Amino acid sequence: MGKNKPQHPTDAYRKEQKKKELKRNKQQRALVKEVEDIKKEPEMALEKIKELEEKERMHGQTERSKARKAELQLLYKGLMKKQKREQEEQERLRLIEADRQKKLYEQHQQQQQQQQPD
Repeated sequence: MGKNKPQHPTDAYRKEQKKKELKRNKQQRALVKEVEDIKKEPEMALEKIKELEEKERMHGQTERSKARKAELQLLYKGLMKKQKREQEEQERLRLIEADRQKKLYEQHQQQQQQQQPD
């Protein structure tokens, strides 16, 4: 029941451009989602790198795969540095808290000694 009449060339061009835009947006959303997943679990970046290396062995290296691999390696290194900084910060805070607790304990002990009659 649909009419199969020819489109105006301008409308056909717009329709084609809209399809291309939707395809680009879909690819971009997939890439952003993948990066977010990798940020949650950095080991995924290593898995992706290994997959790319395997594909390169089978089909040869392309500029796109080379760029993607470099991007993943950079992302992984950045995430590892961030994790290391966070761990160091947690350790520093833990040491500060332990020192604070020790000082409070010592102050409490001194107060008890001062309150006890000799």
